[in-house]
Amino acid sequence: MRGLVIFDVDGTLSLTSEVDDDCWRDAAREVLGVTSMSTDWSTYSHSTDEAIATDLIRRGTDRISVDDLVHRVRDVFADGIRESLGRDPGLFRPVPGSPGVFKALTDEGWSVAIATGGWRVTAEMKLAAAGVPFSGVPAAHADDAHPREEIISIAARRAMVQVSHQIPTVYVGDGIWDVKAAARLGIGFVGIGDAASADRLQGAGAEVVLADFSDSSSFLAEVEARGSVPFGDPQDRGPGVPPTRS
Repeated sequence: MRGLVIFDVDGTLSLTSEVDDDCWRDAAREVLGVTSMSTDWSTYSHSTDEAIATDLIRRGTDRISVDDLVHRVRDVFADGIRESLGRDPGLFRPVPGSPGVFKALTDEGWSVAIATGGWRVTAEMKLAAAGVPFSGVPAAHADDAHPREEIISIAARRAMVQVSHQIPTVYVGDGIWDVKAAARLGIGFVGIGDAASADRLQGAGAEVVLADFSDSSSFLAEVEARGSVPFGDPQDRGPGVPPTRS
């Protein structure tokens, strides 16, 4: 195996950020009575669904115990995603080239995994609707941890059960939080986004941002170029690489 490439979901594999924002607003209003919320996920403690729900509960309610409310937000949010999919499947489109990107990588000897800030149930709905073949792909979600870098770490461990724990690793994402998580872990990063997104990602430290996966050769070349840093457990990484938990 040449290395491991780990993918975000919303905005990276599936073009579902818009419907995601709408369903978040609806869930926050229905469960928490929050009538106005930011969908700039960088304003939350972590840009992951579990952390966003927890922050909204702590900021906007006087509830001490949050677990039950988080699960209610998740369930209402999932219902909203499901209803949106039934009403307008066109809201769930693949990023161009994403349905074939896993095969393109595995054909070249790379392993793949998914690490998303979304909850598992909704991430799987979005990937299925976008036609991205995720069955059997090791994955970690917001259900597993709050910090995105910890979610990436969990996905990597799940992907490397049968292989060496220290291999070249690249994270692929579309948000500034993705850039920062990869930097904290000391792994490679390839950004995905349009011109405006590219400016934001590059401003956050991304060396390269591609519009999509249409040109699989270019994407593979960027993965190769940025897959030179081995990923391992915190104690195995070299000096100057921060721990996985922020």
